[in-house]
Amino acid sequence: MVLIKKQIKRFLSLLGLYRTKSKWPKITDKMHKYFLKSVKIKTSLETLNDIKRTIREEKRGAYLRFGDGDIYLMRGLDDILHKANPKIAKEMKQAFSLNIGELHKALAIHSKLFGFEKGMQEDMHLISDQNALNYLAVTHKYFNLETIYTPVALHYLSTFDQDNCMEFLRFLKTYNPIFVGNEKVKIEIVKKLFGEIHVKTPVSNSYDEIDRIENDLIELLNMKKNNFQVVVVAMGCPGRILQKRILKKGFNVYLFDFGSLLDALNGENSRLWIDIADMRSLQKILTSLKY
Repeated sequence: MVLIKKQIKRFLSLLGLYRTKSKWPKITDKMHKYFLKSVKIKTSLETLNDIKRTIREEKRGAYLRFGDGDIYLMRGLDDILHKANPKIAKEMKQAFSLNIGELHKALAIHSKLFGFEKGMQEDMHLISDQNALNYLAVTHKYFNLETIYTPVALHYLSTFDQDNCMEFLRFLKTYNPIFVGNEKVKIEIVKKLFGEIHVKTPVSNSYDEIDRIENDLIELLNMKKNNFQVVVVAMGCPGRILQKRILKKGFNVYLFDFGSLLDALNGENSRLWIDIADMRSLQKILTSLKY
């Protein structure tokens, strides 16, 4: 299956339907040295521990998981699941530059150059040095380079440390979070991982409905406006824009971006990393998860 997906990616690239290259800023020797000296990526456990601390202390904030798709959209280029336009580009830039509350800003730059966790490999959280440099060249001004969080904390632990992955999922469930995400996620999975509340979002181009999604979420948050609340987001790149919008409105809320592990738990083999990790192994998390 991994080989088939790689062949499909190459075929789409030849047709111009899958973007593997773009025009990137020139990286000078000075910039290269600065990145090498400054960049430090938090491990998966460090990332989730910092998030738990923030939630326990009931501080508003967000786990913002930025990857190549977010960078493309900010630059006016299509992501695989989302069409670019000037409005989404503007809002994505605002999400990158957000500075409200306790933010755990993550960037997909695990590489040989900047470091990676044991077991990461090509097509499973590890990217080329050149791509890592390109992404940093575009986004470095939005990050504290000495504290970049990993965007694959749950994904990595679900493969290599399921006990700690499940411990975090149990922790999250205790806050009875509002789930904002893919309408195709099975109701029994939503209930087991999060609770009863599901603000449904489209599988693709969720930005087209972001105003409705935001209003639905605000209506729910207003029911307990004076309380600290937790929201789990799983709607692709526009999820970062939703997180930005909600924090700017002043709610005392922590917004956690779940990511594609949810696809695997839902039985959807949507990413190459899921193939490599083995979806059947990942789904054991659901059967083993006890509260």
